[in-house]
Amino acid sequence: MENFLIPRRFVRIKALQNLYAYTIAKQVHQKEAIEQIKKDFVWNCFLDEPIQKEQLTKAQTRAVDLFQAAIATTLPTHTFVYEENKKITQSVDKHLAYYVEALKKDQTFLQYGFNQAKEYIYITLLYVLLLLVEWCKLAKVMHPSSKETDHLLKKQLAQNPLLEELYHNSKWVKMIYKNGISWAKDQDQVQNWYRQFIQSVEAPKTYLLDPNNSIKILEYVVQHIIFKEGPINDFLAMKDLYWDEHKRMVKKILIHIFKMLSTKDFAAFTLFWDNLEEKWATESKFYSRILTIVIENYIRYEEMIGAQTEKWDKNRILLTDKLILKLALAELIECKEIPFKVSINEYVEIAKWYGSAKSGAFINGVLEGILKRTHKEN
Repeated sequence: MENFLIPRRFVRIKALQNLYAYTIAKQVHQKEAIEQIKKDFVWNCFLDEPIQKEQLTKAQTRAVDLFQAAIATTLPTHTFVYEENKKITQSVDKHLAYYVEALKKDQTFLQYGFNQAKEYIYITLLYVLLLLVEWCKLAKVMHPSSKETDHLLKKQLAQNPLLEELYHNSKWVKMIYKNGISWAKDQDQVQNWYRQFIQSVEAPKTYLLDPNNSIKILEYVVQHIIFKEGPINDFLAMKDLYWDEHKRMVKKILIHIFKMLSTKDFAAFTLFWDNLEEKWATESKFYSRILTIVIENYIRYEEMIGAQTEKWDKNRILLTDKLILKLALAELIECKEIPFKVSINEYVEIAKWYGSAKSGAFINGVLEGILKRTHKEN
């Protein structure tokens, strides 16, 4: 069942982004290994005989070909042996070992990528919540008079019952500080933002008249002040490299929190964090599952895509399109619990975002062709 707080599309996008980074790193490792192999067979005019120049050139070419053949099928785990030339064996084996270890490290980072996104989202989420609490405290201290007109945003924050819940709950605040989330070092910044964005600003009348105005006011502050392009947005972007993408998720979770706090059931709010952690764990398993399938079947999927696009110029197929196809194939072939149409539609939409103008149609056509071909073969 779809997790409304952590959409499956978000998980697929994270898989694509991290798989892209992994693939680029893989290409770099391959290039570095080949360059090092070539250096092992460079003719030295001071140490080598002239007759050896041609021999070294041939050995260099042979060593590079053998290395490329070794990595063309799967991630090599065995010791390389080439009985015809000991130097070639030593060179290829040495740099093959480097290549394998580099990929293993990158695969560890690849699997960690989703949890890293979760950490970024949690950090910025907690910063935003704590900023609202800090502004609530400032509004109470700097403008304690009840004679302030209701339409001023500062009074709405000072009297907001949802922020009161957080403001007076020392356990929650300690939890924030324990996780290293604090505005203590940036109090001047917090106060400057308060004076600039809150102090003299009027709350929209439509929000004041809404029966759920305490929730609506906080939504307004988040959407039109904190998330708006400017210094606060820039601060959060420094905390999260993917902030522009993640803030949609942060906003969705914040609104859910606001609605939950409006029930004044703080025990449920505390339980919410545990439930959210379980949801992350569930989606993390799916993320790891599809990436593991892609890595294990990388060459197989490459061949399936190649067979379906044999009339295409391979150099014109975008890397992102290829990776989207491989992720889609992992779902379509191995994740039988997900309906075909759902998987195809999801990856077609992702292709429209991250590929070219024609990527959506390309992905759809290739996937349908592969499925038809597979059905005939079976």
